[in-house]
Amino acid sequence: MEPLHAQTVVLASPATKIRLSLLSTAMVDALGGPAEFADRFSFPTISSMIPNKTFGLPPGVWTDDTSMALCLAHSLSTSKLDSNQPSPQGAGGFDEHDQMAAYTSWRRNGFLSAIGRCFDVGNTVSGTISLYSRCDPQVAFERIKEAYEDESYSGNGSLMRVIPIGLAYWPDEQKAREYARRSSVTTHPNEMCQEACEVWTGVISMIMKAACSSSDERSKLSKLRVLEYFAKFPYKVPKLRDALSLPSTAPETPEAEDEKERHYRSYHPIMKLVTETESLFSHRQNKLKPHAPTGKQLPSSGYVLHTLVAALYSFLATSTFEEGAIFAVNLGDDADTVGAVYGGLAGCWYAHEQAALPQGASLFWSKRVEDWKNTLVEREMVEQVAEKLVSFSARLVAEQ
Repeated sequence: MEPLHAQTVVLASPATKIRLSLLSTAMVDALGGPAEFADRFSFPTISSMIPNKTFGLPPGVWTDDTSMALCLAHSLSTSKLDSNQPSPQGAGGFDEHDQMAAYTSWRRNGFLSAIGRCFDVGNTVSGTISLYSRCDPQVAFERIKEAYEDESYSGNGSLMRVIPIGLAYWPDEQKAREYARRSSVTTHPNEMCQEACEVWTGVISMIMKAACSSSDERSKLSKLRVLEYFAKFPYKVPKLRDALSLPSTAPETPEAEDEKERHYRSYHPIMKLVTETESLFSHRQNKLKPHAPTGKQLPSSGYVLHTLVAALYSFLATSTFEEGAIFAVNLGDDADTVGAVYGGLAGCWYAHEQAALPQGASLFWSKRVEDWKNTLVEREMVEQVAEKLVSFSARLVAEQ
């Protein structure tokens, strides 16, 4: 694998990053749907869109992960905090009640679903939507927090949909992080869920700034710096800190990039596992077959911590969008959600205008990724929501 410090963000316009990050979320979600609930190594390697036998769906159907991300993107792009006072700048803004209205419409009526109905929903999302609908809006979120803030409700339902916030509010990292936390509270008020959404959104904001800026700093954003962001984040949740930071017993981190990377490979929990797994599979001939750790070493369950770590591992252990996507979905268990979370991050990192580079030189576009795009069900729906988010984000940038 190419060193992390040598892998730098692919440059593109904000509009391209937003469009392709949302498209990537949907593509890898749909790719992973058939492997959901399956044990790792118990099924043939998935590298193309195949039917989802669990729900009786044809190839290319994305799941609740993408539907909820699209609902959030739609709300950010179209909500009006006060419908009686239209904004002169146009619609759009962060409104938790509008977000819940979109989620409720998806749950009940199939709004922004690939097949016109909600065919799968997590228990916590279902419970909070139901509770919200029974409460006075003025107290609904207080009731949700009282009922669902325990760690037993720390599923991945808010992390899986959070990508639009970093894509829209990328120029202001602090605001993006605040909104990411608030977006989690609507259905997942547990502190771990909030902090997972916050750190993930902070990274998306950093990537967008580097990829879309005219500054020379953009070419210096490497995957090693992404790892450092996670490692140095001021976590309040010990389990996130233990999984994503260097241990307190580690020696001081060197300054030189190559030495720093060796340091992370020796002491960081994710990179230690990457290095150990690479050494076991160094003789591997079939580059398509994922060289994954065991499910015990790298869980890919619906627990938000497991999903975040598995998606980040998929990004750090691979060097192209396609390779990481195939790795992520073949982890099994909550494969569609790990795939969707990976897809949003990796799409933001690797994506560029399709004609900007020849296919063989692209880290994003490949024959297989083209096939995923062409097989994706209701791709136009994803693209339409993305265009609204592009316009909304552009207005935010113009107003700064």
